[in-house]
Amino acid sequence: MGMTRSLTAILTVPLLTAALLASCGGSPGTPAATPAPTAGPAAPASLSASVETLPVSGALNVPGTLRIAGRAPADLTVTASGPQQAVTVTTTLQASGNDTLVQVTPVGSGRGPVTLTVQAGAARANVTLPLLRAAARPVRTDGAYQAGGATPWNGGVLLRAAANARADDRHALTAASAAGITALDFPLSGLDTITGHAVAPDGSVWVAVRGATAAGSELIRRAPDGTLTRVPAGTTETLSSLGVTPDGRVWAVAYGQPRLLSAAPDGTRGELALGSVPDALTVGPDGALYLTRRGEHPAILRVDPASGAAQTFPVGTPGVSVPAALTPAPDGTLLFTETRTGSAWRLDPRGGAQVALPLPAGTRAGALAAAPDGSVWVSDPTAGTLLRLTDGRAARVPLGGAARALTVTPDGRVWFELGGQLLTLE
Repeated sequence: MGMTRSLTAILTVPLLTAALLASCGGSPGTPAATPAPTAGPAAPASLSASVETLPVSGALNVPGTLRIAGRAPADLTVTASGPQQAVTVTTTLQASGNDTLVQVTPVGSGRGPVTLTVQAGAARANVTLPLLRAAARPVRTDGAYQAGGATPWNGGVLLRAAANARADDRHALTAASAAGITALDFPLSGLDTITGHAVAPDGSVWVAVRGATAAGSELIRRAPDGTLTRVPAGTTETLSSLGVTPDGRVWAVAYGQPRLLSAAPDGTRGELALGSVPDALTVGPDGALYLTRRGEHPAILRVDPASGAAQTFPVGTPGVSVPAALTPAPDGTLLFTETRTGSAWRLDPRGGAQVALPLPAGTRAGALAAAPDGSVWVSDPTAGTLLRLTDGRAARVPLGGAARALTVTPDGRVWFELGGQLLTLE
């Protein structure tokens, strides 16, 4: 994964890597300094360390790893102190070429900062990393479920099944929270399929439905009291990538069409003509619509939903790049992936600046999710891992499979579906 290149931090005395501290919400420890020896060979006064894997307790039970560069296990002593919860932390050292890998293994189920005190002769430093806790439960009792998308809702998430799912999953959304998992039904039947969903500021839920009749697709609003409003979309094309603006109006992309379709809470239908065909949309923190476009002129577009005025931000390589996974971040920027290269980017629409996210070599970014603390979660379906990016550094969580419907809720919990199980990380 090439984690060392992107995570390396030089640990000197006094030293503590602020990025690692910020990722766990802890406060700095106080490194202790030992005077250099006055005789014999001089020992290096610094340690080079890189976090490669974050430890996870509970359902995943993943050990964390810290690489100490240029040191043999016999040269090091490592002690760990963990959170005072129902969990203990043990460490083991093993050689990896000229380096040492420190494995941090949680036993039990708990979360919080883990502080490693690493010493090699005169060099000593404390490194703090987060211990995450995972919980898992089946979405369906038979385990046969594959998510196609998710959005935060009522203290948890609202899941949409994949378009090729069985009928009962295609006809409903799945609401999951600490209270349990329940179905949110819609009046659908036969080959009808929910192809997109979004939550409005008032808590109402919009779904896009691909119909099986000549009437074509439709948008359905489910109010908080359960009242349904059905709005024919006026097209037989599949609707997807829904977004709701602050006025409660839902917007949708219709496959292959150079326009956006919309519907107001009272059922009034509208559309907005575009100069090109969009792939997907999201609503930004500023209330504007943001679209991805591929083709000869790949770009992110900002569209004012009231006036239709558009601003274009070219991205990638003309005729090659395919921007995807467009995700708003709390700081007003937008995150997106480039599917041809597997890279991920941050766009600031206030000035147009674009910055590549610091992914380890070999990463193929899939879904993106922005957390309230400013960190970014990235799924790599090819490697079967999640990555957490914070302050320019990345650390991974091995999953053994592809995380689907990656979402972060306002409380900072990470949600995703894996093999029919709904998992949370906190």
